[in-house]
Amino acid sequence: MLRSFAATRAFSSTARKNLAKVQLVGRIGSIHHKETKDNRPFITYSLAVDRFAPNEAQEGSSNVTDWYNVTVFDDRQVAFFEAHMQKGAQIYAEADIKQKTVQDEAGEKLVYTTMTQTRYEVLRFPKKKEPETEE
Repeated sequence: MLRSFAATRAFSSTARKNLAKVQLVGRIGSIHHKETKDNRPFITYSLAVDRFAPNEAQEGSSNVTDWYNVTVFDDRQVAFFEAHMQKGAQIYAEADIKQKTVQDEAGEKLVYTTMTQTRYEVLRFPKKKEPETEE
């Protein structure tokens, strides 16, 4: 049986979209529940990400932990984080990354980098603590 396949184009005539995205795998350090000015809930969380850096690491280790602050606005993701996520959970997160430049009172320019989560996957929930029993 012979099959013919339509040729596919390997190029596009439309312009490529700009891309500013970050992918992180790490453990959640803290989760903060907040609201926007119009009472819409959102979450910010800190994510500890280990990286190999033998020249920067403490003695006896070759890893350095970097901390990132990530914001979640998507209603479904916020609901999941509120119900199920806690400190110690290991996640994969994709986020849009933006830089914002502002001036402080002294006229100095400050550059802020913000990460807004677009997608995540739970890799491992933290171990459940055993309830303490009285004897």
